[in-house]
Amino acid sequence: MTRLFPLLAILMITACGPLPRPFIAQEPNSNPLLQLENTRPLAVEPPIFKVDETATETNDLTLWAQDNLSIALRDQDLPAANYAFASNSLHLYSSFETERIAGDQVLLSLKIKVTETATPDLLLVELEEITKVPAVHLTKDAKPVLAELIKRAAQNVSFKISQLDQENDPQPQATDHISIQLASLPDNLDDRTRKVLESELRASFQIRKLYLTHQSNEASTYKLNLKINLSKQNDQGILSLLWILEDSANGDEIGQISQTNPIPNLPLSRILIPASEAIAEGTSMGIKDLLQQKSLQNQTVLK
Repeated sequence: MTRLFPLLAILMITACGPLPRPFIAQEPNSNPLLQLENTRPLAVEPPIFKVDETATETNDLTLWAQDNLSIALRDQDLPAANYAFASNSLHLYSSFETERIAGDQVLLSLKIKVTETATPDLLLVELEEITKVPAVHLTKDAKPVLAELIKRAAQNVSFKISQLDQENDPQPQATDHISIQLASLPDNLDDRTRKVLESELRASFQIRKLYLTHQSNEASTYKLNLKINLSKQNDQGILSLLWILEDSANGDEIGQISQTNPIPNLPLSRILIPASEAIAEGTSMGIKDLLQQKSLQNQTVLK
C-alpha cells in the first residue's frame, strides 16, 4: 500500500512494494533548533579571556566570541545556542589565553571543554587550538585572529562530538538485540561523513533493538551495504541511497531500502551530514519493516 507525503522524498522497500519515508525536509523551519529530534543541544557558555594584548573591552569581546562560537558550531551542523536548555544538553566552556614568546610574538590559544548537564565533572570533549601571531595584531584588532581560531576549533569540536558514540561502541544490553554488520560504505565518502552517518545509524538502531557492528562474526545475523547514485533530471541533481540487507548465513538478499531526494549543487558531505539523522531514521525503520515481513513469511511457511 502506498502512502503519500507532502515531501518529494521517497523511500521504497522492495520486499513488499513502495513504502515512503522522509529523507530531507524540502523547506525546513527557519529555526533548526525547534525541529530537533534525538539530537542533544549544545549550550555555549560565555568564554573566559586572559588576553592582555587587546585594547578591546573584555565584556565586548566575551559577547562577540560567544556569538561567533555559536555561529561557527551551527555552521558545523551542531545545534548550538547562547543559552542553557532545559535538560539533556551538552555545555561548552571555552577560554582564550596568550603567552609571550621571543620578540613581539604571542602564542594565542583557545581551550574548549564539553560536558553534560547531568555530569558536569565528566569531560566528553577537551581540545586546544594554538596559533602564533605578532602581538600588534591583537592590539589593533583581535577579532579576525580570534575568528579564525574559533572556526578551526568548531570543526574539531564537531568531529569529536560525532565520534562520541563510536568511541564508546556500546554492546547490546539485551539478548533480543538483532546484530547487523555494516559491511560497506561507498569509497567516495570522506572520513567525517562516514563517522557522522555511522554514529546516527548506531543511535537509531539501538532505539529499535538493532545493534550496528563492523565485525563479521557469528553474532552478526545480517549484513548491510550502501550504494550511492548521483544523477540529473531536468537540470536538477538527484541523490539516491540504496541500502541492501542480506542474510549473513547464506548471502540471500532480505530486501532493499531506497531513499531518493532532489539536491542542490553542493559537495556530497554537505548533503549527507545535515541529513544523516533523517537518513538513519528512515533506514532503521525500513530494516525493522523488512525483518517483520521476513518473520511473517516464515510463520506462513510453518503453517
